[in-house]
Amino acid sequence: MSDVNIREVPPQDWSFYKSVRLSSLEDSPDSFGSTYEQEVLLSDAEWQARLDLKLRGLSALPLIAELDGRAVGLAWGVMHEPDTKIAHIYQMWVCPSLRGRGIAKSLLCEISTWALNKGCERIELAVTTINEAAVSVYTSYGYTPTGPIEALRAGSALMVQPMVKRLVAAAKPENTL
Repeated sequence: MSDVNIREVPPQDWSFYKSVRLSSLEDSPDSFGSTYEQEVLLSDAEWQARLDLKLRGLSALPLIAELDGRAVGLAWGVMHEPDTKIAHIYQMWVCPSLRGRGIAKSLLCEISTWALNKGCERIELAVTTINEAAVSVYTSYGYTPTGPIEALRAGSALMVQPMVKRLVAAAKPENTL
């Protein structure tokens, strides 16, 4: 979708990020480990701190997809110390009215490029097993199921399937004479 702009969310856009995140939790409560009820209670300082990656010592890529100035997608790429060879995807969401138009793949592509540039060997995520559309998107983008399914969150009957995508850096051309 060429009209969609994918951009990193800077710390000063914390209130915009907050509104998108809360919208995603309201829209898709069965897709995230956290809930709207938990995150709506966070203070402004806690929302600001999420995007203060230097303060948190976190290597992350918080992304927003925008269409005509309106947030229509969200995703985070995150690397956890000390295992910097694995990137993780969290908070993946696309506005329901725009699903199926390539926004999710654009977000995944941005995170893949970031992870490759950081030297990662793979990207991991977990997807709710009942969300067939999301499973299909991830599968079509090269993610494969790995490991046993797990509970979405404590006390939930919903299950998530861990998935992984192996990253391969482009081969460097050999010098020819």
